[in-house]
Amino acid sequence: MSTFIVNKAGAKIFNDVSKHEELPMPALNSTAEDGVIYKVLSVGMNGRTPIASIKVGSEVVAYKLPSDLYGWAENFLMMAGDGLRMLPAKIEFGILDGRAYAEII
Repeated sequence: MSTFIVNKAGAKIFNDVSKHEELPMPALNSTAEDGVIYKVLSVGMNGRTPIASIKVGSEVVAYKLPSDLYGWAENFLMMAGDGLRMLPAKIEFGILDGRAYAEII
C-alpha cells in the first residue's frame, strides 16, 4: 500500500498529513508589511487539514496550511466544484494579529 499519491499538480500528498510541512509564512507587524507570495497550483483537503500545492523552483510541494485557512481553502474547493477555477494563482500569505491570511494577488 502506497503512503502517498501524486496529485494533478505533481505534488506528493501523504496519507499521514503530519508528513507535510506547514507552509512558511511571516508574522507581520501591520498591514503596511507584505507577506510572502507563492504560486499556488491547487488547494485541497487531507481529512480536515487544508493543503496547498506550491511551485518551488522546478518542483511542486504540498504544504499544510494553518487551520485559520480552512474556510479559505474550502471556498476554493466549492468554487471549483461550481466550475470557477481560480488556480493557479499568485497568493500572498502571512500572519497578522496572530491569524494566518491568504490573498490572491
